[in-house]
Amino acid sequence: MAASSSQPETMKAECSLDNPKACYSETSDPMLHVTLLGGEWSSSAGGLSTLNRELAIHLSNHSAVKVSLLVPEGACNYEEKNEAHTYGITIVEAKRLAAFDRLDWLSFPPHEHLMDIVVGHGVKLGRQIQVIRDSARFTNCKWVQVVHTAPEDLSKYKCYGDPISKGETKHESEVELCRLADLVVPVGPRLNEAYSSYLQRCKTDQDVLSITPGLFQREFGDLVAKQDPNEDGEFKVLLFGRGDDEDFELKGYNIAAKAFTDQRLKNKPYHLILVGAPEGKQEEVREKLLQRGIAEAQLTVRKFIQSRERLKDLLCEADLVIMPSKSEGFGLAALEALSAGLPILVGSRSGFAKALENVPIGFSCIVNSDDPAAWAEAIEAVRSRHRMRLQEIKSLRALYGEMYSWKEQCEALVNRMQRMGLGKSYLLVADVVNDYVVPDITHASSQGFRKQFCKKRKQFFLVLVRFFSDSFETKCNPSQRM
Repeated sequence: MAASSSQPETMKAECSLDNPKACYSETSDPMLHVTLLGGEWSSSAGGLSTLNRELAIHLSNHSAVKVSLLVPEGACNYEEKNEAHTYGITIVEAKRLAAFDRLDWLSFPPHEHLMDIVVGHGVKLGRQIQVIRDSARFTNCKWVQVVHTAPEDLSKYKCYGDPISKGETKHESEVELCRLADLVVPVGPRLNEAYSSYLQRCKTDQDVLSITPGLFQREFGDLVAKQDPNEDGEFKVLLFGRGDDEDFELKGYNIAAKAFTDQRLKNKPYHLILVGAPEGKQEEVREKLLQRGIAEAQLTVRKFIQSRERLKDLLCEADLVIMPSKSEGFGLAALEALSAGLPILVGSRSGFAKALENVPIGFSCIVNSDDPAAWAEAIEAVRSRHRMRLQEIKSLRALYGEMYSWKEQCEALVNRMQRMGLGKSYLLVADVVNDYVVPDITHASSQGFRKQFCKKRKQFFLVLVRFFSDSFETKCNPSQRM
């Protein structure tokens, strides 16, 4: 008992007008509570969910961070919650709200939830943070906004009505959310360049921090040893990802099909496997591809796969993965293939291609053309020296992993989060109010009480002024950030 009673006395001895930050060092949780908004733990919704999960896992490895994933009620089953728990991640559910869009339930986290940093993703999983921060409980929470796309660029190749005007509207929404956020995190160098330009007037370099996804070593690292050279059998070329009707041209499906009409590939032992058709529309997608001239015997169309285990099987079945997209914010599909040790070819207008440009021998995987003939030539070149390309990919994989380390990038992100200021200031204020404002009234006369209260109130405001001044000075002076 003696030991426990001495602790508050030690804290109060250090908590003073000259050292206001000490007022919350003993009573505040030392961990940084980071909550990522998500629609699921799995990858049924595609790349955003995949990246969100991977980011959460790598952030959870940081000793100073406690990570949670806020999802709509019922979005995760017991197995998924248990898997997240093995990484130290807590799945938190936002309660169902009648007549609300399912993802908008995330606007109202449980009242008891602890949250210093909230991480949103684009418009779909970022708009809710405006409502979250309007809550008195989370008003001091800092907002990190991750951006995955550049809608204006994508709209040039969308197959629906009024794509340019719709792309502009989406662009304005993305940028407006970024302006409201405390930190903007573009995914990859291409989006970093774009959003740094969009936000140049209202954000500084300290307000934008790019993350380039690292290897998916945890999921696909064991597949590298299973990749065998194919120099005689049917050469399987895989194109996979979530591809709705509107994305037929954007994802380069037409380029891939026309490449197989080139004399280098046509009626030869090459086979295109397209995985990503909307469920129930495989025949429709197949017919559109056949209209581009590819032979029936050289084409297989499958629906989008949600299972990561089935994706592993697919990456072992294929000999080469191609990503002929005309525009791609990043391009996780190609990175997943590289992580599995599979040869890849990617279009030059993707964030992944721009990342590869910074890696030795990365240029050998980039096709700088939308011409199907150029893709046919590149595919043939991979097959002609497939054994050597597998060895080159192993080298590229190692170099990429060194260049874009999840650990180092998440360390930088956590450091930036910790410097973002007063995420826990409400704890300081609560402690200061307790120590300086609230007097002991049990033995005080009314006159003595008023006198004591005025004195304590003056001290309280002095503490706040000094604390906020010090925090502002640290934020504006880079030399004090370390």
